[in-house]
Amino acid sequence: MQKLIVKPHHFLDIIKLHGSGLDSFVPAPDFGHDFYRVGNVILENPEVIIQLTIIGDDICIPCKYFDGEKCIGDSNNNPQYQKKEDWNRLIDSRLFEKLNLKDGDEIKALDLVILAKEKIKEKDILEVWKEKIIPQRATFLIKGINKYLENNRK
Repeated sequence: MQKLIVKPHHFLDIIKLHGSGLDSFVPAPDFGHDFYRVGNVILENPEVIIQLTIIGDDICIPCKYFDGEKCIGDSNNNPQYQKKEDWNRLIDSRLFEKLNLKDGDEIKALDLVILAKEKIKEKDILEVWKEKIIPQRATFLIKGINKYLENNRK
């Protein structure tokens, strides 16, 4: 069975973008990361195993800003967290807590979306990303969760 290594916030970003109307992703040659590839696998294969991580994942590894251990570029635009790596780890640690999961846990993509629907409500989304609230994030994430579940009913 296919397995992907993915940070929780990357997984939820894929689902959020799906909720915004995207049904497939295209490469971002400026960065060289694999968001498009991982995103498409998650959207096309709800049975794919997701191994959760707080460090570099299958999206980060080919990115020109990934040094083998962490993100070294790609400004965060958040004065409280100058380094994107610090911001990402904070968000992922909050998501691990909300989902009652930990670094290294493995779960099918569909089961992770089901778990997100159960454990992450609009107030939780605003709390997790409280330093950088984007109003549409909660709306699109909830839409994406529902859309993914509708598309993948067993």
